[in-house]
Amino acid sequence: MLGRFNSAISRAKRIIRLQLDRRPFLPITILTAVAFIIFSFYSIERYLALQTNYFDLGLYASSIWRTIHGYSSLATLILPSTPGHIDHIAPLLGLVALAYALVPDPRTLLIIQAGAIALSAVPLYLIAVRETHNQLLSLTIAGLFLANPALHGIIRFDFHTEAFIPLFVFLMYFAYPRQSPILFYTSLGALLSTIEYSAVLGVSIGISLWLAKKKLDRRILATLFGSLALVAIIAISTVGGALQAWNWPAGWLQGQFLGSSPPFWSSPEALLASLQYGIPAKVTYLLVSTAPMWYSFWKYSARIIPAMPWMAIVVLSSRYSYSNVNFQYSVFFVPFVYFASIPLLYQIVKHKKIILGLVLVALSFTILYGALSPTANWPTPSPLASTVASISNSLPQNATILTETDLYPQLSNRAYVSLNYSSSDPAHHRRSRVTPVPALTISDLNKGFPRPKV
Repeated sequence: MLGRFNSAISRAKRIIRLQLDRRPFLPITILTAVAFIIFSFYSIERYLALQTNYFDLGLYASSIWRTIHGYSSLATLILPSTPGHIDHIAPLLGLVALAYALVPDPRTLLIIQAGAIALSAVPLYLIAVRETHNQLLSLTIAGLFLANPALHGIIRFDFHTEAFIPLFVFLMYFAYPRQSPILFYTSLGALLSTIEYSAVLGVSIGISLWLAKKKLDRRILATLFGSLALVAIIAISTVGGALQAWNWPAGWLQGQFLGSSPPFWSSPEALLASLQYGIPAKVTYLLVSTAPMWYSFWKYSARIIPAMPWMAIVVLSSRYSYSNVNFQYSVFFVPFVYFASIPLLYQIVKHKKIILGLVLVALSFTILYGALSPTANWPTPSPLASTVASISNSLPQNATILTETDLYPQLSNRAYVSLNYSSSDPAHHRRSRVTPVPALTISDLNKGFPRPKV
């Protein structure tokens, strides 16, 4: 009986190997498709559960809708101009707006984001196959990347242009040694069009490639100079409000990355306070985000260089969102952890038990800390979602609406919708044409609040 079982297992292995030889892209296609379905389903369920917010799904959806309908210019969408929309340098939003125009619904942004994250595993897989010639190992690396709990933070936290960074980073590394430079330069331009911090990533990637290549070539020079040009624009816009003539707000960069807190370099006391802030949270965050590839930091440090600036920011920052896996900022360093893991795992590829142990460790962190973990509380659609949709459909496009943050995304496809923001620092997105009517809230809907007057 045991002999027949072993024979059946051997036959199954041969059939699987034969199919993989005939269809080498089938496993990564299935993995990517499954990830896309899971990411999309989770994101849409959060939307229907009324768990999305003004920051940031409602903000992006409203800004893009207003732009494609002529209420605002494209420049105000992709540049940090006033009146502000996103307040980031994000030319990529111009392309996203084209897709949004086809299906103008906030869930379109969530699906685009899910696709960008899932597809980023494909160039990572191709890099691993090129370097290891081992399809199973490459698939394992791609799967561990998609299972990273810190990567799931961007799926959980609404919509952000940062979601495209892993895809463009892996495409750059994949395209770098190829004969044609078109894909490399396209990926570089796309990376620099996501958000201003991509300039730091570009400089770091250029340095990393320079150290690996041990000489400068045209692609490395283009990466360095292109990224430094964006750094210069950011610096000029920040110092002294030099670009106020183009409506760029003064002190824009400090406001984006430091908020109202004193910068850590302002005084020794501020530096000490930043270092002491949330030390257990910072340590846990860095351990979870990089698990279990810690050894690669020492062994393959050149590949980790682009991850170092943001990891330093995490250590030096006193912002809660920078040391929490449930936010989008992990994409600034997580891709490089898995790029460095390729030679690490290839070095021990013959030790299958060690690799299996590392996989189990990684999946344990996913189960314990991941927002998409099977043990986590997955969102369930709210019974009020249909009521909100009915209200939204019944309102004229020129209606003036004042609402709360958790209902803003569902009502964002209107020209004059505003956030009822009670903070002393009012939301920059508030419209001057909004009249002082009572804000629509979920609590009101639960009480059977009548439809708002237009």
